[in-house]
Amino acid sequence: MKKLFAFLLAALIGVMLAACDKDSTAKTDIDTSSDEIVGGWTNTESLEVTEEVKALLDKAATEMVGATYEPVAYLGTQVVAGTNYLLLCKVTPVTPDAVATYALVTVYEDLEGGAKIIDVLNSNAEAVFADAPGSWTESEKLDVTMESKEALEHAAEYLTGATYSPVALLATQVVSGTNYRILCSVTPVTPNAESSYEIVEVFVSADDSSCTMENYEFIVEEEN
Repeated sequence: MKKLFAFLLAALIGVMLAACDKDSTAKTDIDTSSDEIVGGWTNTESLEVTEEVKALLDKAATEMVGATYEPVAYLGTQVVAGTNYLLLCKVTPVTPDAVATYALVTVYEDLEGGAKIIDVLNSNAEAVFADAPGSWTESEKLDVTMESKEALEHAAEYLTGATYSPVALLATQVVSGTNYRILCSVTPVTPNAESSYEIVEVFVSADDSSCTMENYEFIVEEEN
């Protein structure tokens, strides 16, 4: 009888130890760090809007009856239960005499290939162009030129609250000097600060004697 009890006790202890080892392994797998952060945004290598992404936006925009969406730059992706795509778009309300403005648009593609717009952050930066002297000229390419980069650095030289990194040169305007419209990544000078996008318009006078800048943030518009 004692031998049977000892055998059963030993077997029970073995099962408990095996269960503990299994739990320990599961916790180790969960806690293991990875180079890829699930749910984090990844910047695109190129800002060019691919045909696939444009088609995805067109599909998603069919449910958005209040405005039209024209993609300008493909900024990033985010892996969730599917994929989010972050785009800079020109958004034009479907109203008489509407003015197009820039907005950050997030398009979600589910695992079955369905698409919808899940977030729109609007700005007051106008995206209106005309073929006339003194009008804004849209950039054929989004490459940041040396002149626009230097203008941004000069304008932000005495701003101590944040750093401005140019992402794309959207447009230029020649007046009594030059205006540059630049999409920037803005990072507050605080510990663990997160960057955000802003459109910055920098003006440099013809004689380089003055340089000013105006910021346009992307915000959620309140519904009426």
